[in-house]
This record gives sequence, C-alpha cells and structure tokens, in this order.
Amino acid sequence: MTTQQGKKGIFYGWWIVVACVMIMTFLYAPIINLVSLYTVPVTEDLGIGRTEFMTYYTIMALVSMIFCPIAGKVMRNMDIRLYLTIFTTLGTISYVGFSFATTAMHFYLFAVLMGASLAGAALIPAPVLITNWFNEKRGLCLGIALAGSGLGGVILSPVLNWLITDYGWRSAYLITGISMFVLIVPMALFVIRLKPADKGLVPLGEIKNITTSSQTVEGLSQREAFRSVSFWALCAAIVVGGIVVNGMIINLAPYLKDIGGTPQHAAILLSLGSAMVIVGKLLVGRLYDKLGTITTLLIICGSGLVSFLFLMRGDLLIPGILYTIFTGFGATAVTVTPAYLTSSLFGEKEYSAKFGIVSLFSSLGAALTPIVSGAIYNINHSYGLLLNVLIVLSIVLFGLFVIAIKTKPKFNTTSDMEYSLD
Repeated sequence: MTTQQGKKGIFYGWWIVVACVMIMTFLYAPIINLVSLYTVPVTEDLGIGRTEFMTYYTIMALVSMIFCPIAGKVMRNMDIRLYLTIFTTLGTISYVGFSFATTAMHFYLFAVLMGASLAGAALIPAPVLITNWFNEKRGLCLGIALAGSGLGGVILSPVLNWLITDYGWRSAYLITGISMFVLIVPMALFVIRLKPADKGLVPLGEIKNITTSSQTVEGLSQREAFRSVSFWALCAAIVVGGIVVNGMIINLAPYLKDIGGTPQHAAILLSLGSAMVIVGKLLVGRLYDKLGTITTLLIICGSGLVSFLFLMRGDLLIPGILYTIFTGFGATAVTVTPAYLTSSLFGEKEYSAKFGIVSLFSSLGAALTPIVSGAIYNINHSYGLLLNVLIVLSIVLFGLFVIAIKTKPKFNTTSDMEYSLD
C-alpha cells in the first residue's frame, strides 16, 4: 500500500498539535502550575498547615511517577479515544472531590486519581503523539504542544484568582474539574489519533511506502538505554530539575504574601510567568537546533538561577517581571528538554517506553519538591533559604545534563516491524 502526504489542505497532524495544546492548557496547567493559588485560602479555611496541605501534591506526583511507565504501555494497546477519556475523567473526579474536601485526608485520597490523570492524559500522550506524527518540524511542534501549560497559566491564573476571591476555593476547584472534562474529552473522541496510519497518512516529512515489512528505526532499545551512564545521568538531572523548577512555583503565592505581596500580585506573576513559559518553549526548540545542546542547556539552567535572584525582591514590580521572564526559559528544563534529549541521546526506537521512564523521574522530582521545600521552610519558617538552595541546585542541574550528553551512547540501526515510534 502506498500512502503519501497530501499536498493540499492542512496536514492532520496540526489538529493533533491543537489537541495537545488543549490537554496541556486545561489539565496539566491547573494540576502543576497553579497549585499555589489555593495554598493560603485552603489552609486558612480548613485550619491545616501549608506543609500538611502540600502533602497531597507529593502523593499526586508519586502516583504519577508510578503510572508513567504503565501509561506508555497501555496507550499502545488501548484505543487512544477511550484511553484519554478515562484518564481525563479521573482528573475531573479529583477536582470535583477537592471541592467537597473538609480535611487534608480528602485531598490525599483524590490526589491518587489526579496523579493517574496527569501521567495518563498529559505527561505521556503529548510527546508521544507529536513524535508519532512529525518527523519534520518535530521540535517546533513539541514546543507548541507543551506551551499549552504556559497558555493555561495565562488564561486560568486570573480566572482562578477571581473565582477564589469572589466565590471561594471550592467553586474554583469544581469549575476547573468540569471545564477539564468538557474541553478535553470531545478532542479525545473526535480529533486525536495515535498514529498517522490511523488516518491513512504518514508523519510530516516522510513520503514513502507503508507496508507490513520492516522499517529501519535508529536508536537504542529501552534495555540498551538502561545500560548507559547517559540515561541515568539524564534521569538524575530530571529529578533535580523537577525540584528546581517546581520549588517556587508551588510556593509562589505564600512566599509573596510573606514578603508583602498581595494575592493579586501573585496571580499577575503566575500569569506573566506562564506567558513566558509559552515563549520559552517555542524558542528553546529553535535554540537547540541553532546553538547546540550544551549551549542551550546553559541558557536554560542559567535562566533558572537568575530568576531566583530576581525573586528575592519579587514583591516589587520590576524584579517580579524579570523573574517571570527568566523562569519561563528555566522551566523548559523539565518540559521540552526531557522529551528532546530522550530522542536526541537514545534515538526513536521504543521512544514511548524510554520516555515513560524519563517521565517517571520527572514526577519523582515533582513529588520530592513539597518535601524538600517544606523541610527547608520549616528550618526558619522563611523561603529565603529555599531560594539559596535552588540556586545551588541549578548549577548541579547543568552539570548532570553535561554528563548525560558527554556519555551519550552510539546508536545501532535496527529493524522494527512498527513504523510508528512506539
């Protein structure tokens, strides 16, 4: 059977990109990027400590960590429409459950469903879908798709702040959960397809015969990648990166309040920071192509470090804005970078399986963040020490990335029966 990419009309893969943007905007962003908006109102209303409340985030991230490798395998064996509907619904249930919570234990229980939803509906599907559908312009499309998390912050941060202020945190959780289902499930049912072959197409940039015969796929198998120093250095970098990137995101609103900022100021910075995340993700893919991997990673890690220096005076307008600019680039250390380096260092063979493990460590970093930041905060009940620790970890992060690149294993070209990158 001969299938060629049609020269007329819009390549269907661009609709896949739009669907991924929706997922990252309305599922990933509320779970990961906007959690700090709820910390003060929830803890004050329920009379629980900040560390006690943020324990739910650790539980969520740990469950996500467990589900990442599972999700990578399940997605290949289940109809993608049913798969995404199930995992999106779990996210909706978790948010609706949060809206009725009266104790910290209720948050802990629904965090289990939230973690499964994050892994199954966002962390794994978006990079795998983009990798399957695009050979050409893959970096650009990956950046666009993952930029949805920043778009979610821009759109939802002021909306959630308004809902929390005027109608209460319970209403904000409830409306977010319902919106998640209404906006994502139709895309899952009617738009998303796992592979171009499901629409009689080939990936963008590939024009060839598609048969059941073998096709050459370059890269290491999952088992071969496990044997390399490079893979485990990358995983260690992702863990450290998770702490560096999330360390102040989840604590931004209470930190700004402690140094004299208002909830409105925190919401503005979250919104601006999310806007810069969009810019960062769109530009980082280009930077990798133009400047090389190490130089780009130096820019990313350096941006994260500089952002913390400006955040020390984040209650002021100009330092606050500069913080958002630099953190937008620094955040790509755990978004675009893991997906890009997994393919760049280890090839496309068994990509979803390898990326599932890398994502596991991304979730581990997120899970450790509340524990690490909470322990450091409890030393002197100040976030100042946390900022200093994150500056040091930014340097460690760059070092680990360099080790991963310098120990990159050589590819072996192998034959694979599947033409897709699974």
